[in-house]
Amino acid sequence: MLLLPGSILALATVILIVALCVVYKEQQKGERLFLGRFRSWLDRRFEALTHRVRQLLHVISISCMYIVHQVRSGLARAIAPRPRNRQQPKRRLEFEKTDNHLSSMHDHKNDTALSTAQKKKLRNKKLEERM
Repeated sequence: MLLLPGSILALATVILIVALCVVYKEQQKGERLFLGRFRSWLDRRFEALTHRVRQLLHVISISCMYIVHQVRSGLARAIAPRPRNRQQPKRRLEFEKTDNHLSSMHDHKNDTALSTAQKKKLRNKKLEERM
C-alpha cells in the first residue's frame, strides 16, 4: 500500500529537480535548451490569458466600487433628514410697505405714464423740432 504513494512522491521529486536544473542552465545560457518554439507559444498564450484576467479583475473592481457607492449614497439619502418645505412670503419692495414720499412718487409715475402712441407722437414732434 505504501509503495504506490512513495513511488509517486519519488517520481515527482525527480521531475522537479530535473526541471529546476534545466531552468537554471537556461538562465545561465540565456536561451531555451529544448522545446523552444512550443514553450514560446505557451508563454504567449499564458501572457494573453493573464492580460484578460487582469482586465476582468479591473472591470469587476470598478463595478464593485460603483455598487458600494450607490448603496452608500442611497443609505445617506434614506437616513439624512429632509428639509422642511416652508413657503416664505414673497418679498415686497420697501416703498410698497410704507406710505412715504417714494411710494407717492411711484404712484404718481404710474398714474401719469404716457401710452405707447403718445410716446411715439411726442418723439416725432421732438425730432421735427430739431430739424
